[in-house]
Amino acid sequence: MALFEKKNCSVCGAKIGLLGGHKLSDGNLCKDCAKKLSPWFSDYKSASEESIRAQLADREENKKRLAAFKTTKCFGEFGAIVIDEDARVFTAIEDSATSLFGERKEITDIGQILDRNPDVVRFDQVTDVDIDVVQTQHEEKQTVNGQQVSYNPKHITYMYMFYAVIKLDHPYIPSMRVQLNNNAVQIPNEGERLRNKIGLRLAEYLLDLPIRDVTKTEKIYNNNSLKDVLTRNPYAMPDYSYGFKCSLRNREGIERYGYYLLMTQEILETVKQMKTARPSAPAIQIRFPIAYMDPDCGVIDLDVTAALSADSELGADNVKTVAQTTLTREILAIAAERCSYRDLSAQADRLRRVCESSFAAMNIRLTDFPTLQIEPGESARKKIELLEKQKAMAAMTPADYAKRLEAAQKEAEAALAQKGPEDSAQKPADSTPKFCPNCGTPTNGAKFCSSCGTKL
Repeated sequence: MALFEKKNCSVCGAKIGLLGGHKLSDGNLCKDCAKKLSPWFSDYKSASEESIRAQLADREENKKRLAAFKTTKCFGEFGAIVIDEDARVFTAIEDSATSLFGERKEITDIGQILDRNPDVVRFDQVTDVDIDVVQTQHEEKQTVNGQQVSYNPKHITYMYMFYAVIKLDHPYIPSMRVQLNNNAVQIPNEGERLRNKIGLRLAEYLLDLPIRDVTKTEKIYNNNSLKDVLTRNPYAMPDYSYGFKCSLRNREGIERYGYYLLMTQEILETVKQMKTARPSAPAIQIRFPIAYMDPDCGVIDLDVTAALSADSELGADNVKTVAQTTLTREILAIAAERCSYRDLSAQADRLRRVCESSFAAMNIRLTDFPTLQIEPGESARKKIELLEKQKAMAAMTPADYAKRLEAAQKEAEAALAQKGPEDSAQKPADSTPKFCPNCGTPTNGAKFCSSCGTKL
């Protein structure tokens, strides 16, 4: 093999210079063909000639997808993320500069970047998203006797760059890393209370949250109190609070930091919708009774009602059967744990997870489970009411019992007083009293008291 062997592009056949082109797994690719590929593509060594041709064909089809793109949201100043929520697709560019050293412009519509043919990605191809805040620092020094020396205490300027990293399940784009801010956010620190991981400490102040793990981005950014915190007067903070002197010098930096936090919060919420956005499945209503062994009430009947949506080739009736069987089995398992019927509502998440697991085993995709209610049936409510009365009677003290009896007697006398002489004369001598002489409960003509059981 010659040292300077001539190479040809495996796709277009053009000659490739000594230092030009890219090496493929089974050939070579010239620079002109590489320019037509996605700007997010970089794994040339693993790519084959066939996969490159497929990508080039898809890039031509991508122009048609861009023509139908309707912008609903945009994020970023340096790079840009442009979203079409109605079609459930988005695209992104790494740099909004018009040329290598050109002025960067704010992207507000897909029409501004059509010439770049940015890849249109479906929402369901998003697997994860992360916000990466990169901190760098620079020490400011003073000139003393012609030499640069540190201040005492040191003056440190912290600089922050915000990146959105979107991971994909895509044929040729594994991820997109978009720089959101054009210029670094700069926050000077002139205080003595210098701290490590200063960016997280600032987030603690802004969000009122104890941030310790930088990987838990949801705790950092998903906080509704942030907007309220950013409207506070920065001068109300004590000097050197969290190591930052609250002066005119860093007020703008703190506000810009908060601005990008808000942007990243909205990106996280939007991409979360991307991950869950799917065509709506038919709604299914389920209702069935179940006998439940309650530790206090014994066997009682419960009514279980649920509403869910699921994609399945088995049909709605089979989905109902699977859901009812799964819920029944798990509710009986909860009963074996001696859980009161009153606490079943707290087990809703457990029941949903079990249903999802059962569905997944049968290739059923549970898309929504909005409601699940478990309530006592009619006979159970009567039984529970009677048990509550008996418990109340058992818990009564002699003084409480005497007061209740006295109140019942007064109520009976008042009822008799409202009747005339004719009513009294027509009343048989051996008729059942209207109130139990023992506990004062209304008898309704029964021979035994429904509360204490006394013969009437």
